[in-house]
Amino acid sequence: MTSDSKRFKVGDIECVAVSDGTFSYPIGWLFSNVPPEQVESSLRERKLPTTHVESPYTCLLVKSGNRSVLVDTGADGLAPTTGNLLGNLETEGISPKEITDVVLTHGHPDHIGGVLDASGQLAFPSARYVMSRTEWDFWNDPSALHDAAMDDHMKQLLVGCAKKNLPPLEERMELFDGEKEIVPGIHAIPAPGHTPGHIALLISSANAQLLHISDSVLNPLHMENPDWRSVFDLDSESAANTRRELLDRAAAEKISVLAYHFPFPGIGLVERKGNAWTWEAGADPSIRAA
Repeated sequence: MTSDSKRFKVGDIECVAVSDGTFSYPIGWLFSNVPPEQVESSLRERKLPTTHVESPYTCLLVKSGNRSVLVDTGADGLAPTTGNLLGNLETEGISPKEITDVVLTHGHPDHIGGVLDASGQLAFPSARYVMSRTEWDFWNDPSALHDAAMDDHMKQLLVGCAKKNLPPLEERMELFDGEKEIVPGIHAIPAPGHTPGHIALLISSANAQLLHISDSVLNPLHMENPDWRSVFDLDSESAANTRRELLDRAAAEKISVLAYHFPFPGIGLVERKGNAWTWEAGADPSIRAA
């Protein structure tokens, strides 16, 4: 095990959280409707930098029966600090050819950026790819992001990555609507708002559960301040409703949560606190070291 990976088990299912790297976000991108000085004060209280947020990108490998399922592929090509997924999988002794299924939670560059290798070929050549039909249709629509509240450069970056990385997957792509059992023990749950077809995943085995909330919450500060918004949430009201439903479920059922952008390995527990929630890094006892 290295600091770039963490093995654990959800019941009988083996999992590996694998880092693709980190990316530095200006605070205005993650907290777009909050006065900067308010965000800076909250970051300062936590002894964190006040000009930016260092965000991890944590992919998840799940071994269920004879299936090796990779959830998201990181952000290869986005920055020098990203694109480490394949190398970190190799360090864990996992070949890209072993991956049988790749689940794409949504179409942002930090989640689909690693579907192709340096030569433009499929990075996981044996895999089927799985995505919500709503999400696939959105990113393949020429008008995607036309009305989004973000600058043109950001729109071009997001749309350009989708145009490059999604078409090569079409013959291998399996689309679904609503909830879906992807493989035994892994269930997709619609989680719209961040993007139209964004999904969360519930991993279940032997009375243990892990709720993978993907980008439903981008930073612990969004849990503590439910009204704070990100420029990346395309429908902020829907995103807020999704966030509330998932976090309330995790708190009520006392199950572990994995959040893609939280401090690596992104696993923790959620507790309801008034109209907000708190985050405690570390899993519940049912999630144990592998």
